Amino acid sequence: MSFSLVWLAAQGIGKDEFLERAQFEDTGEVDEYFEHDHAGGELPDGWYVIVSSEMGLLEPAKLAKWSAGARLVAAAIHEGSMNSLATEWRDGKQVWSVSHDGSESAEQLDVEGALPEVFEELQAEATAAQTESEAEGGGVNFVFDIPLDLAADITGFRHDELGFDDDIEPFTVLERLFAAG
Repeated sequence: MSFSLVWLAAQGIGKDEFLERAQFEDTGEVDEYFEHDHAGGELPDGWYVIVSSEMGLLEPAKLAKWSAGARLVAAAIHEGSMNSLATEWRDGKQVWSVSHDGSESAEQLDVEGALPEVFEELQAEATAAQTESEAEGGGVNFVFDIPLDLAADITGFRHDELGFDDDIEPFTVLERLFAAG
């Protein structure tokens, strides 16, 4: 399955406040595999995640507004073009951003800001795996995963590794109230 989606995880504000800021309403209908346009779920450690097909949710003005008084980690995944992005915002300001554009090269990575310490470890692991893959004929893009692994390390969420269990309740369908500003 090829994913093309965005997700936003907020910590420091409650689910209801985050949904109100982002202009969503929880329908209560279970959506374990993101089959609907928008879904949301609560994670351990106080994170609430919105998963959406709406790429416009990553507009900086929205992320700044939604992160007021909170920590917000956002990620974008487009597996068809092998593009990925992760960014963190706190109290209306971007802290860091990491992105990979697969159309440029398998090693391409743009980074900015004060990156979490784990970034260097993730980058070293991905670079080593990429080098090994290319020596064996290539075909796998490990650098694509760096932004996603970084966001997952912070929040405990990764779109393709949910494995719902007793710790994580199934996500539910979110309904858009109207175009968010």
